[in-house]
Amino acid sequence: MAEVIKTVAQRMGLPEWWVEAIAIEYTDCRDFATRDEIWTFNFDRVDQEELEEAVRSRHTVVYSPIYHNIHIDVFRHRLVNALVGNIPVPLVQEADDASAEGPISDYAFPFLSNPLDIWDPKLDFSTHFQVLDEGQLWQWQIAEFVRVEGRNYGKWISSDVDLGPLDQVHDRLSSLRNPIIKPGELGHADFELKVREFYRWLDEIRQPILGALEGIHSAKRDSRRASSKITTCIPPLLSHFETFTVRDSGIQTSLFAVPIFYCAARQHALHAEELVSSTHGDSELVEKLDEIYQERAIAIIMGSACLEAFINSVGLEHYPNIWNHIERLRIEDKYKVFLELKGKGNLFKTDQPPYQFLSQLKNSRNSLMHFKSGYHKVKKSGKSVFTHTEYHDLPRQLVRDLPDHLQQLIKELCQETGIPVPKWLTPRPELGWLT
Repeated sequence: MAEVIKTVAQRMGLPEWWVEAIAIEYTDCRDFATRDEIWTFNFDRVDQEELEEAVRSRHTVVYSPIYHNIHIDVFRHRLVNALVGNIPVPLVQEADDASAEGPISDYAFPFLSNPLDIWDPKLDFSTHFQVLDEGQLWQWQIAEFVRVEGRNYGKWISSDVDLGPLDQVHDRLSSLRNPIIKPGELGHADFELKVREFYRWLDEIRQPILGALEGIHSAKRDSRRASSKITTCIPPLLSHFETFTVRDSGIQTSLFAVPIFYCAARQHALHAEELVSSTHGDSELVEKLDEIYQERAIAIIMGSACLEAFINSVGLEHYPNIWNHIERLRIEDKYKVFLELKGKGNLFKTDQPPYQFLSQLKNSRNSLMHFKSGYHKVKKSGKSVFTHTEYHDLPRQLVRDLPDHLQQLIKELCQETGIPVPKWLTPRPELGWLT
C-alpha cells in the first residue's frame, strides 16, 4: 500500500481500501506506456492534499466486492477450500453476513481477484459499487458479468443502470495493446498519447455511470430498514467446521460437530491399523498395544458420535416439530424412525449392511462407556489367544473397516431419502482437516 494512501486514510479516519479506490478512479495516479502494459500505478504522482480533496469531494466508486464481519485469514482459507471443491460447512448463513449489501461494518476488506500490478480496476467494472455517505460506507450489488454468444469475451449487464457504453472498452483496449510500444521503441511518443486519450475517453463513459449509481444508492438507502448486519468488533477466527451469522449487530457462530467426529474417527482408525501393521513379532506388539487400544477406543467413540450427531442433525432439519422426542431413542431406533418417516422403513435391517454396522459399533461403544467389573474368558483361534478386549471391546476388524462403514451408511441413507450427500464425507487428503 502506497505511503500517501496510508497517511490520508489515517488522517481522515477511513479504510485504506476506500482511499485507494478513490485514487484509482479519480486521480492522476498512473504512468502510461512505461513498461509491458499500457499503465503502471504510481501513487507517488498524487500528493497528499490532492488525494484528501478527492476523498472529500468524491463519494462513489466501482471497486472489487467488499467483505465484512469475517476475519481476512478465515476468508482466505475458506476461499482456497472452495477452489478445490470441498467445503465441510457453509461459511455464512446469509449472503450479506459476509458480502456487504447496504452499510459496511468497520472490519471490511476488498476481494481483489487480481492484484493492482496485474490489472487496473478502471479497465473493468464490478458486481458491486461502494458509496461514502455521511461517514458511513455502503455497498450495493449492481451488475453481473455474462458470456456473449459469438465472441470470446462477455459483457456487464445491470437492470438498474445502462452499462452499454462499457461494451466498447474491450475492443478499444485490445486495439491499443496490439502491439504495446515500449519506451525507446519507434513511435512510443504517439503511442503514449493514444493511451492518455483512451483513459480520457474511459473517464467520459464512466462518469455518467458513477453519477447514476449515486442516485441508485440514495433510493436503495431510503427504502432499506436499519441494518442488523453492522458490527464493530474484530471478527473471531473460525475453524472449517464453523459457520456464522450476524444478528442484532452481533456475530453469532455455530459448530457443525458431525464432520469433526467423522474426521477424528477416520484419523484414529487409520492410525490404529498403521500401528498394528508396522509391528514385527509379539515383542513390538506389546510395546505398542496401549497406544493401539487408545487409538481404537477413540475411533469407536468418535464413530458413534458421528452417526448419532448426523441422524440428529438431519432429523431436526427435516422433522423439527417431533425430533426432540425422537432424539431420546437409541441410535438404531433413530435411524429406523427416520427411514420410516421418509417412507423407506423397509430398508432398515440390522442383520444386513450398512445398518448392521450400527449394532456392532454400539455394542463396542457401550462396552467401553458402561464398564462393568469382572473377568472374561480369553478366546482361542488356532495357535493365537485373544483377550476380551481384543475380540469384543476393541476389535481390530471393526476399527479397520470403520471409515468405510461410516461413509457407506451415511451415503446410503442420504441417497435413499433424497438428502444431499455431505461434501465432507469423501476423504480429501490434500486438505488438512481430512488427513
